[in-house]
Amino acid sequence: MSRSLTRIRALTMASVVTAAAAITGVVLTAPRAPADTGAACAATFTIGWQTPSNSPPDFGATVTVTNNAPYTIQTWTVSWTFGAGQTIVPGSPYSATVTQAGATVTATPGGTYNAVLTPGQSATFGFNADYNGTANPIPAVSCAGPSQGSGSAMLSGPLDPLGVNTASWDTNFPDPAIATSLSSASTGLIRYPGGSYADGYLWQPNTYQGTADPVNFAAYSTQVDAITGGQKFVTVNYGSDTPADAAAWVTQSATSGQGVSLWEIGNEEYGSWEIDNHANPHTAASYASNALGYMQAMKAANPNAQICYDYGMDGNLAPGSGVDNFQQWNSTILSADAADINCADVHWYPINGVPSGESVQSIMSLVDNIPAAAAEVHAALATYDPSAYFVVGETNISQTANAWNEQPVGALFAAANSMEWLSFGAQSVDWWDVHNYGTPTADFGMFSSGSSGEPAADTPYAPYYGYQLASKLAVKGAKVGTLLVPTPNIYGYYAQQPGGGYSVMLVNADPSRGYAISTSSLGITSTAETEYSYSAASPSVTSASFSGASVNVPAESIVVLSNGTGAQPSPTPTPTTSPTPTTSPTPTTSPTPTTSPTPTTSPTPTVTPTPTPTPTSTSTAAGGCTATWSLANSWNTGFQLGFTVTNSGPAPTAGWTVSYSWPGSQAISQIWSATQAQSGAAVTISNLSYNGALQTGSSTAFGLLGTGAAPATLPGLKCTAH
Repeated sequence: MSRSLTRIRALTMASVVTAAAAITGVVLTAPRAPADTGAACAATFTIGWQTPSNSPPDFGATVTVTNNAPYTIQTWTVSWTFGAGQTIVPGSPYSATVTQAGATVTATPGGTYNAVLTPGQSATFGFNADYNGTANPIPAVSCAGPSQGSGSAMLSGPLDPLGVNTASWDTNFPDPAIATSLSSASTGLIRYPGGSYADGYLWQPNTYQGTADPVNFAAYSTQVDAITGGQKFVTVNYGSDTPADAAAWVTQSATSGQGVSLWEIGNEEYGSWEIDNHANPHTAASYASNALGYMQAMKAANPNAQICYDYGMDGNLAPGSGVDNFQQWNSTILSADAADINCADVHWYPINGVPSGESVQSIMSLVDNIPAAAAEVHAALATYDPSAYFVVGETNISQTANAWNEQPVGALFAAANSMEWLSFGAQSVDWWDVHNYGTPTADFGMFSSGSSGEPAADTPYAPYYGYQLASKLAVKGAKVGTLLVPTPNIYGYYAQQPGGGYSVMLVNADPSRGYAISTSSLGITSTAETEYSYSAASPSVTSASFSGASVNVPAESIVVLSNGTGAQPSPTPTPTTSPTPTTSPTPTTSPTPTTSPTPTTSPTPTVTPTPTPTPTSTSTAAGGCTATWSLANSWNTGFQLGFTVTNSGPAPTAGWTVSYSWPGSQAISQIWSATQAQSGAAVTISNLSYNGALQTGSSTAFGLLGTGAAPATLPGLKCTAH
């Protein structure tokens, strides 16, 4: 975590193109998200002027994006397809990043200044383009705000799915109560020695810039070993130490029985708030060059060491952990060091600074940005390092301590945030942090530090209860995924447990209304389950036996039904409202925290891939669309496929379905930009809310990871438009 509140430079708006008489405009609203807060937007395309006498003929257009959702959205994507050969003039777009591939155009915000839109708020961008001088039809425009989407993944790796950060300065971390509580919440991956602190920490003398710390590596290791399933995740000092010292730490870990599951080279080294004594600090080229020496020295000490690099996050999706030119940061490092990188450490703070003007719903709507962020991580790794996996090594509502962490919404966010990331492919999700020595209105910790008027040390705060409930689903070997509950404010997740059990979690972000939801619509087939719950009205975890045809989800609450049987449902559940009034506390804003996170420990990798195979492509059309697939990568236990769906019919599509059969015993372990169902060898894949509508000739893409041998064919592959 950073010590700076400003991570993203606001982009400067260019001069607006002078508009002549407006010609006409078309408004096309994106479909409402099928679950949770339904963050949707609308876009209006207007031609302001056109000059057919110019050479070449040209015109100027503006696009206005409006937030239609009742809550703040953090980003948006506008797309359209030109129908008469129009071409955007390079360098002309302003207030947005606009790309054109053939006739298809995609635009994303120019920066945080116009990415974040409150309800009803609009942002405008524009560009100049050339056309043929005669026909210049206005295209149909679609706008997608972040939505929960649909994802599923197998928790098949060796890492604990849930984790938390600690630090060498955390005097209370070795307390016996902490090992007991973290064991109870199955939160075992413990990151050390403390975020930004790691780049000034010397492990052998156990000092930070010359001052001794209370928790050395041995004490940290002892406490992690006392946690059931505990694993160590260590960030080595890239900023002010040497590769030799990092290698010595690896050697110490191996020879003393203090085995480390996961290593990382420095913390957030893209940020000016970090210590970095190298030439050209905080640049991708410098990190790629200098981190490589650390990686190679550490792998010389232990060839099986699992090493992460500092992934650069998209600041439009997570302003509290965003990186300028994040794509360049990732591509530069991965293209240079992929041979020695095993994983990416993603930091996820969706708010920058002390939250202002937030509500329970708006904080929970930040979870809607995760599918887009996960897709960017997958894309970067698939392009440059297909065998690598990723963890979310730090996460919280904001990178600044605030009152919301200690309110019930802190539990709701921690639960949904962790399950969403796991459903979209993270191997572990690690909260910031165990203790943070804050105040009753500003503390990051899962537990009180007993300082400045806080409750007694080690008293659980709200995020702990969120992790405790998430742990009922986030079990090694489980298949987890999102449940698309078509109720505003409800976030749904399921887990198919390795022993055959089925569990669901429902998170209700509505502070004043509860819902009754049919258990059969959630995929539950058993007649009795165990119910675990947490709510603003009763802010601790309780359990009871449950049976019935519907489950009540109180206002501002988390409900888990576990120890049942069932399977992910194909249809989406239909809820009924049942008022459950609860008042939700209005927190006060609070000061920036004293310490800054980035703690410890974690897993050994999952697989060692074989070289990337030559892609194989097949195409079949049926009912108005075409599906094309390719083999992006394969290894000894799995593979990655990419698909492209194209509207080959005469009319726009409202949605599409791709179906095929596996040639063997393959199964999908993870999918992005689509939802899937598998019955035996038969697979059915369908669009999400934002990529089902395709104009004639337009395309969209999705991808998946699978287990088993890489297929050479996909029998019966077809695409059906609807």
